[in-house]
Amino acid sequence: MAPSSHLVLARKWRPERFSDLVGQEHVTGTLVQALKSGRIAHAFLFTGIRGVGKTTAARILARCLDCAQGPIAEPCGNCAACQEIRAGTALDVVEIDGATYRKIDDARAIIENLGYRPARDRFKIYIIDEAHQLTDQAFNALLKTLEEPPPHVKFILATTEPQKMPETILSRLQRYDFRRIPFAVLRTRLHDLAGREGVEIGDSALSLLAREASGSMRDAERMLETAIASLGGQVSESELAAILGVASRTRVFEMIGAILDKDPAAALRSVRELNQRGANLESLGRDLLEMVRNLAVAKLPAVNGPNILLADLPDQEAAELQRLATKASARDLMRLFRLMADAQEQLARSSYPDLMLEMTMIRMATLAPVLDADELMRIIGAAGRGGGNSSAADDSGSRLPATSQPPEIQPPSARAVGDPAEKSPRQTSGSTTAVSSSTPAETNSNPVRRIRFEGDVKADAPRRVVPSVLSAPELPRAPIGGGELPDLRDFIRSRRAALAGFMEQGASLKIDGDLLRVTPRSDIYVRYLADNRSLIGELASELYGRGIKVEMAAASATAAAISDRPESPIGAAAQSSPAKSSLLAAPEVDVFAEGAAEGAAPVSSAPAGSLNTQTQPDPRQKLYADPLVQRIFEEFDARLVQLKTTSIRADASAPSGSKK
Repeated sequence: MAPSSHLVLARKWRPERFSDLVGQEHVTGTLVQALKSGRIAHAFLFTGIRGVGKTTAARILARCLDCAQGPIAEPCGNCAACQEIRAGTALDVVEIDGATYRKIDDARAIIENLGYRPARDRFKIYIIDEAHQLTDQAFNALLKTLEEPPPHVKFILATTEPQKMPETILSRLQRYDFRRIPFAVLRTRLHDLAGREGVEIGDSALSLLAREASGSMRDAERMLETAIASLGGQVSESELAAILGVASRTRVFEMIGAILDKDPAAALRSVRELNQRGANLESLGRDLLEMVRNLAVAKLPAVNGPNILLADLPDQEAAELQRLATKASARDLMRLFRLMADAQEQLARSSYPDLMLEMTMIRMATLAPVLDADELMRIIGAAGRGGGNSSAADDSGSRLPATSQPPEIQPPSARAVGDPAEKSPRQTSGSTTAVSSSTPAETNSNPVRRIRFEGDVKADAPRRVVPSVLSAPELPRAPIGGGELPDLRDFIRSRRAALAGFMEQGASLKIDGDLLRVTPRSDIYVRYLADNRSLIGELASELYGRGIKVEMAAASATAAAISDRPESPIGAAAQSSPAKSSLLAAPEVDVFAEGAAEGAAPVSSAPAGSLNTQTQPDPRQKLYADPLVQRIFEEFDARLVQLKTTSIRADASAPSGSKK
C-alpha cells in the first residue's frame, strides 16, 4: 500500500510570506522594515505561546535573507533557495531541536561549522527551536558566538519560555514577542481554511473552535482537521462539541439562564449530563466564568451604538447576552464571577471536580440578590413620601414588598446615647451598608440622616422604637449669639468648620479695636478655645486686614486659669472662682451608673447648691447634659468610659489642683 500523501492543515496551508502570517502584524511590520532598510540583526529571538507562528516566521525570514533576489521583504518563492527552505532540505538553513541537541557537544559542533562558508546561499542560518531546553554549558559555549558571529551567519532562536534562558544570552539577541492570536482573527482564518477544503461549517461551530484554541492557530487548525476527519463536509456545533469533549455554547447559555432564574435543579442536571458524556469540567468552568464576564460587560452602558466590548461575538450571542443581563444586577454578577473564579481554581486540584462544580452551581443558583444602598435609600424615601404603599425596583428587577416601611428613627433628644439597638443590622445577604431615614413626620423638619452599619441589611424588618436611657434635663446655658460678630463666625466656618462649630456652641465674641475677647460659655470649651487662640487670631487678622490680638475672658476662675496656662487641668483654681456657687447650683437630677442596664434605677440623687462631696452633682451628669456632647454621642454612637475631673473643696485652704 502506497504511503499517504495527505498533509495536515497546519503544514498544507503554512504561510509563505509575512503578509500571510495573521495576528502578528507588530512583528512582521518590524521585520519587513528592517529588511527594506538593510538593518538586519545577526541574532533573533522569537518568543510566544505554542502555535502562534514563531517557527513559521523564522522560515520566512530565512527565505527573505537567502532569496536569489534578496535580502528582500517578500521572497519570490520560485528560486531554488525559497523552494528548498520551504521543503526543509536547504543545506545552508539548519533547523535544530533544542530539546534533542541540547548539550555542550552539540553547541561545539555548531561553533566548529561556523567557519565554513555557505554552500550556495548568501547566509548560513541556524534556527534553534525550543532554545530554552539548552543546558547552561551549551549556552555558555554559545555566548561569544552569538555576540560576534561571522558575517555570513545568522541565528534565529524560538522559545515558549524565555524566562528560562540566561540573561547573558537574552542581551545578545534582538527579541520579538508573538502574541496570542485574537478570537476574531482565528475565526476568520478558520472560515477561510474551511472554504479552501470545501467544508460547510456554521458560525457557532467556528466560534467554538476559535474559543477552544485559546489564541493558538496550530491548535485551531488541529481541531478543525479533527472535525473534518470525523464529520466530513458538514460540521455542526453540537457534533463538534461532542467530538472535542466540551460544552456547546447553547448548553452554557442554558446553565447561565438556570442560575439567573434561581433554578438549581436545572443547572445541576446540566452539569451531570455533561459529566456523563465525558466533557472536560475544567473547560466547562472556564466557559461559565467567561460567560459571567460577558454578562457583566453587557451591563455596561452603550455610549455610541452597540457595546464595542462584545463586538467579537456573533450577533445572536451578543443579543442573548443582553437579554440575560437584564435578569441580574451588576453587583450580583460580580458576586457570581467571584464564586466561579474561586471554584475554577479548586477544580484544577480537586480529586472530585464533578462534585465541586455541582455544589458551585447550586450555590450560584441560590444566591440571594443584593439591594444596593442607594436604591434602598430611594425606596425608603419613596415609602416615606407615599405613606409606605409604594415600592421600587433595583436594576435586577427585584422589588421590596409593598408593605415595607422605612425604619423609625427617634429624634435626637429622645434617642439613647450608645444604645446597642441603634447598631443592630437589618438582615439581607451580601450588603454591608444600610441607610436609615427619619419618619415621614420628621422629614419636613429634619434632613435625612445617614448612619453606616456594619453587617447585613434587611429592608422589610419591622419598626423598632428605641427607648431613651438618658433622662437628665438639659442644664440652662446662654443662648447662641447669632449677632455676635456674624461676619467673623462665617469666615471661620469657611476656613475651619470644626472650630466654628465649637465657637458657635460655646463662645461669645466681642471686638474692641484690635482686641478680640472670647468668652467661653462653659468650662467644657475652655481648653479647646485656649488651644486654638492663635488660630482664631490669625483668622480674625486675615478677615479685618489688621493685627488682632485674642484675649480669653474666662466665665469663671477656672476658665481664667486655663486661658493663662493651657497645660493646667480644667478647674485647677475653681475654689477661688467667684462663680463657684453657680457651677454647683444645678437642679436635682438623676445620675446613672456607667454601663447600667436599660431602664435601671438612678444611682444617686443630688440636691442643688450643696457643697458636701456626698451630695454635689456628678460631673458625668453635667457632661451628659451639654447639648454639644449629646450631639457628639448621637452622631458617633459614643459611650463615656472614664471621666477625669477636679474636685472642688469647701475648705479654701485645700490645694486647688488635687485629684479625685
